[in-house]
Amino acid sequence: MTPLSKITAAAVLTVGSLVALSAGAQDYADTPGIDALMANLDSERALFNARVEEPVDDDLLESGRLVAMGGAESGGSGMACVTCHGANGRGDGSGVFPRLAGLPGWYMYKQLMDYASGARPNEIMTGIAQKLTEEEMEAVATYYAAIDAPFRNVTGEISPDLLQWGGMLGAVGSAEKGIPACVNCHGPSGTGNPPSVPYLAGQYATYMEHQLMLWREGTRDNDPMNVMSAIASKMSDEDMRAVSEYYARVRADDERDADWNLGATGLSPEIESMAETLDVETE
Repeated sequence: MTPLSKITAAAVLTVGSLVALSAGAQDYADTPGIDALMANLDSERALFNARVEEPVDDDLLESGRLVAMGGAESGGSGMACVTCHGANGRGDGSGVFPRLAGLPGWYMYKQLMDYASGARPNEIMTGIAQKLTEEEMEAVATYYAAIDAPFRNVTGEISPDLLQWGGMLGAVGSAEKGIPACVNCHGPSGTGNPPSVPYLAGQYATYMEHQLMLWREGTRDNDPMNVMSAIASKMSDEDMRAVSEYYARVRADDERDADWNLGATGLSPEIESMAETLDVETE
């Protein structure tokens, strides 16, 4: 394990312990009802064939909620997803634990499988995933995929120039560094591309930045065709922070057509607006 991994693992364990001790402070009233979850099943993010030959139904969602609450077959309070990720999947706001609400179900299921196999090593999640059955992984992934939760306000400050650079990387990449645009895979405004590509818009910046670092150092190596590993290897620490802080502040418009035109400058509307505010040339 590299020094970075050791430091981060220690930090995660410390935060995880503190969160576990204060689990009672979680607002479990935020837990969505099954009817609300069922209403979201027309979204492609949730319909990932969790059951290969059966449709997603209320029984699967109830099972997923049970797992999230620590009711897995080999579970217990230490296995409760809500302790770190929140009752509605928003995370605890620290940025250490990612937002799960509305992530593609198949993507989350694959991450759990990778945690369990060791393909994506993690001090906390590996042990948890190894105790889940495949059916429990499918159920809890579907459960969080069907949740539609509000985003937390972004905290912290970042310079306008760095934020603009992050937006540029997201929209058009960097030809000089050989970094492709994030929108190529993660979609317009970072909305994601179910079933296999997660959204970036609204995810915690510290979490995204850390994942990029793990890909760069080879600790995380579970992406298809090593795409993210190859991209991260070309990014500086500043690049990673810039693009992560940018996407943490993006709020995608769900009504926008996924095939919208980037416009004459090749930039998203968000970056066009940001460029105007910062008086930055886009042509």
